[in-house]
Amino acid sequence: MFEPDEYLFTKFAFFLKRRKKNAKEAIEHTVKLSKIKARLTILARAITGKPIEIYAAKREGGYKNDSFFVPERYSEFLESDKNINFYLFRIIYLSVQKNLDFNYATNIEFTLEEAQEKAKTTSDIVLKEVYQQFPLTLKIVKELQNLYASKVKDKEDVDTTFLYGKWMRNSVEVPKKNVLKNISEQVKNAVENEINTILKANAVEEIVTQEIDKKAQEDFVLNHSFEKVETAEEWEGGWRDFDGDDDLDDHSNALEDLNMKHTVRVDDPVHSVYQADFIENTTISESAELESNDYHVLYDEWDYTKRKYKTDFCKVYPKKQLKTNSGYYKRTLRENASTLSGLRKMLTSVNNKYQQQRRQTQGDEFDLDAITDLYVDMHSGHTPSDKIYLSKRKKEKDISILILLDSSLSSDGYAAGNKVIDVEKKVSIIFGEILEEFNVDFSIDCFYSKTRNYATYLTLKGFDDPWDKAKHKIGAIEPSGYTRIGAALRHSGALLDTRDTKNKWVILISDGKPNDYDKYEGKYGVNDVKQALRELNQRNINSYALAIEAEAKYYLPQMFGQNHYQILTTPVELLQSLVKLYDKIKHQS
Repeated sequence: MFEPDEYLFTKFAFFLKRRKKNAKEAIEHTVKLSKIKARLTILARAITGKPIEIYAAKREGGYKNDSFFVPERYSEFLESDKNINFYLFRIIYLSVQKNLDFNYATNIEFTLEEAQEKAKTTSDIVLKEVYQQFPLTLKIVKELQNLYASKVKDKEDVDTTFLYGKWMRNSVEVPKKNVLKNISEQVKNAVENEINTILKANAVEEIVTQEIDKKAQEDFVLNHSFEKVETAEEWEGGWRDFDGDDDLDDHSNALEDLNMKHTVRVDDPVHSVYQADFIENTTISESAELESNDYHVLYDEWDYTKRKYKTDFCKVYPKKQLKTNSGYYKRTLRENASTLSGLRKMLTSVNNKYQQQRRQTQGDEFDLDAITDLYVDMHSGHTPSDKIYLSKRKKEKDISILILLDSSLSSDGYAAGNKVIDVEKKVSIIFGEILEEFNVDFSIDCFYSKTRNYATYLTLKGFDDPWDKAKHKIGAIEPSGYTRIGAALRHSGALLDTRDTKNKWVILISDGKPNDYDKYEGKYGVNDVKQALRELNQRNINSYALAIEAEAKYYLPQMFGQNHYQILTTPVELLQSLVKLYDKIKHQS
């Protein structure tokens, strides 16, 4: 409980800090990275040929592997166009620097000053290549150099570190022998505690992941400091217990000054999220083997660095959803009655649509292609075919659709004001109602994971399960664990292999970003998903992704390719997209 004077001081300090920050953002010519990030990403990928991701940097930034770090806002010029030019130059500069492979190796230690100096001493080499490939940048660089020169009296003291960035450390993969230790029993169980508070972290580009020292946590003695001021200090080796309490909002003021250089991975329940955008592949450990007597299926996982499979690497535990929530089902239908009615009409039109059959022995019209072939056959001395008509008729349904929901903890977040897990559940219920009415063979499943050793695959409605029972189970699912998409896709494929239909589809509804407690981030996870999709395609199983996250546009194309995904944020958008997809599916059957 705050004392009155402490409370007043905290509120006053918070007010001044907010006013200063708002004043900065209110400047009309300020350009924010978030507004132009998509275009900069396309530019970086075009120059490097790599799946570049762009993140906000706390300081000047630089590049690390396939991640570019640039300032989160820029307002040095009085014209916004010139401020945009800074970002264009920086992305081109970093792209050329990356192509030249100018960066620190993973085993080299360096200070911030050394990293800045290294970038400065190599800038002439990089700029020469930049000017040669992109001559228009010469004018931009001159304007930037003049700007920074105008800020100092002595021209020799011009600081160009903000102009060129700094050298950073390229990372490599951790050897397999590095094994996570002290994993709690919660690895085997779903975390069902809801996240109530989400705060966005400050920009950060240098991250070190620490192994948890359980003994240090147990031995920690609580110290009480009197006359304390609300601050957030950097980690200096001390360990405290992770209690999972939701007091994040109470400390939001202090967190604004937090430099989050160190992180740990835990599987303990949390009620709040301090969210930062960064990618790290350097210190992610392999998971230790877990013993379980539950029924599971082994699946391979693709290691893109070695171009081969890790045999029987993932354990997938198929389970049936037992909990029900009839109230959720009834409420969804009641709140979306008009949407359901409109979609029913759309799908009725799709389902009753007559499809044109070519090369028939009888019909209402001639098939021009068949007539052409008949003419050629007659004049070449071959026996012509009598299948020269077009016929419009209904085609029998020969379709199996598996709707795969991502129920990992990321689904507990929000997109465009909608809770992701609720969007998934409502869409599943409404679309399930329509598919059931039209007697389509379909299944609704969800998945989450806790390392490669415990990927849960939860069936809400199996292909042969009655919808009257299954529809009450969907509302009961809760966010849990992580997102090992590859293993879930492989198990979905195995289930579709058992269906005797010809037209088979997996429709993934997710934020689309693969991750897990052990090593499954970045290029490793993306490439495993790509390989799992190739496996499905080889078995004539189609795939499509519906993402409920704006950032998905940066990595979904890498996995699903163009025309095989959509990014939507509301139940109505998703449902309309599903109807259009069903129309496409039906035309392929």
